[in-house]
Amino acid sequence: MKVKDHMVPLSECARVAEDRSLFDAVLMLDACRQRFEHSDYRPRVILVHDQDFKIVGSIRHLDLLRGIAPGRPVAGSGSSVPVAGSWAEVWANLNKSSRSIRVKDLMYRYGEEEYVPEDTPLELAMDRLVQGPYLNLVVTAKDVSVGIFRLSDLFAMACRDIKKSGMH
Repeated sequence: MKVKDHMVPLSECARVAEDRSLFDAVLMLDACRQRFEHSDYRPRVILVHDQDFKIVGSIRHLDLLRGIAPGRPVAGSGSSVPVAGSWAEVWANLNKSSRSIRVKDLMYRYGEEEYVPEDTPLELAMDRLVQGPYLNLVVTAKDVSVGIFRLSDLFAMACRDIKKSGMH
């Protein structure tokens, strides 16, 4: 088995350009979730692409929350002046701040080891996820991003096969 047989195609993933705002990213995630609202698949990550549409990173739960957290420096300013002093202030200003925060300033940037060719044996991709501290791997075909192989899918596979093994 190859990793491409177990990946989620990019067409099923929320994606946003790295120069867009956090507000735009959240809208993309919401649109993607609406497409899958009646299925078991629930997108939880926003993939980030560069101007050539290569997946270069993601916005995960903690990335988003740390990006809006009280006391964070103003993005790109080199200043340590906090954006807001409390979570109440953060929430009160979320509409404005989410439109000024750039995706590239809060995203998790993928390292070289987080890309795997689509013909990678499944076992190798599984090892990389388990040994990594990775939540997903970007699956590529000729240096073009085509999907992701997620830790949550590996977990689901393991649970499914554990249940099956107990039924014999």
